[in-house]
Amino acid sequence: MLYELKAKGKSIRAIARETGHSRNTVRKYLRAEGIPEKNRILEEVQNLIHTKTLSL
Repeated sequence: MLYELKAKGKSIRAIARETGHSRNTVRKYLRAEGIPEKNRILEEVQNLIHTKTLSL
């Protein structure tokens, strides 16, 4: 969705206003060429929690 809005010539500020995200978030996603997958983020968090639990 972000890419379509940007392709239509909308500014980052206008995209942020329309989507409800901050300008920095919109800019980050446009630069990264994609939105991180939720499963991948969840997996990373679970690995961090597991690692901390093992080190206690």
